[in-house]
Amino acid sequence: MTKSGRRFGIGAVVAAVVATTITFTGPGASAQDTARRGWDHFTFGVPWEESYGYSQGIKAGDEIYISGQVSHDAAGNFVGAGDFEKQVRTSFDNLDKVLAHYKVPRSQIISIKIFTKDLRQNFDTAARLHKEYVGKHRTTDTIVGVSELSVPEQLVEIEAIVKVSPRS
Repeated sequence: MTKSGRRFGIGAVVAAVVATTITFTGPGASAQDTARRGWDHFTFGVPWEESYGYSQGIKAGDEIYISGQVSHDAAGNFVGAGDFEKQVRTSFDNLDKVLAHYKVPRSQIISIKIFTKDLRQNFDTAARLHKEYVGKHRTTDTIVGVSELSVPEQLVEIEAIVKVSPRS
């Protein structure tokens, strides 16, 4: 109840919460709101980051969320058309560039998601290259077969979550 004795319905409460959430965390969040949260955004400076409106990585507290990495060079040109292994290796190289920006080793990765076309055909190669990438470190992982990715020649996309705080 309010001081005047009125009750707020659940609809009014939900609307207020949604409006507050959109104001402080939605796609229109200002640089000031982002800074207030202490989020550190990282980009490669490739054209689609601005046109699509996203970051390659965001450090939020003691976690880093890394967007799906794809097979491209520093200028944003697609690399490895038709070569699944080359695309996976280049995607992991780009993941390493995000890790390097935040000065964290691969051993701090806690989760990896691999999205791939032709899952049955590419599963064994993806598994081998993943194991090579993480070495003796173990992550929680998901590999998902998809029908399409953002570029017609693209066969794989790899995202990750990293824990920055010291491991116990």
